[in-house]
Amino acid sequence: MVKEYEILEIRPPPGLESFFDGKPPTLWGLGEPAILERKLLGIISARQIDSDLALKSSQLLKQLAFLKEVSFISGWHSPLEEEALNILLAQEAAIVFCVPKSLNRFVPCAGVKDRVSQGEALLLTHCSPRAKRISRDASLRRNELVAVLAAALLVLSAPQGSASLKLAKSALRYGKPVLTPEHRMNKELLGCNALPATFDNIQAALR
Repeated sequence: MVKEYEILEIRPPPGLESFFDGKPPTLWGLGEPAILERKLLGIISARQIDSDLALKSSQLLKQLAFLKEVSFISGWHSPLEEEALNILLAQEAAIVFCVPKSLNRFVPCAGVKDRVSQGEALLLTHCSPRAKRISRDASLRRNELVAVLAAALLVLSAPQGSASLKLAKSALRYGKPVLTPEHRMNKELLGCNALPATFDNIQAALR
């Protein structure tokens, strides 16, 4: 539990009305809320991966970590998301960590806690401090929050039938730039007009 920082109510950026579905538009954060004013690259991934896709994703993230004025937002939960987080923390990138439960029930790793104390990370949730437990719906909503806050969405793994593929298709329908590595697991998403996840394409999508 992070006790030395105060959990703040955060008014979300404009354009998130559909996410809150008529409820008061409130998020809760711990850390530096000004990070939300930067260009945010969302990162999501299904749990299903292989070694080739993991290597390709790792190489891409090492390049992206050096983008200036860009922060990275994710739930950092699936294996590829966790690996992405480790790479970004090692390169001291700014991050937003979306959490599917109340922040007073969340224990961040030491690396994330250090970035919060340095003003380069924000823990963020749609769950009020009164929320008691994690539900499947809360986890799905966490990923939806990543997608709606991101200026562009990097989908590392989106195999057929996965929740990541479904979320990515929804983002495309709303006009969100979606990028994914060229790999057999992402064939369906690439066929839906997602862009190949190259450094140049991602940089252009964030302009």
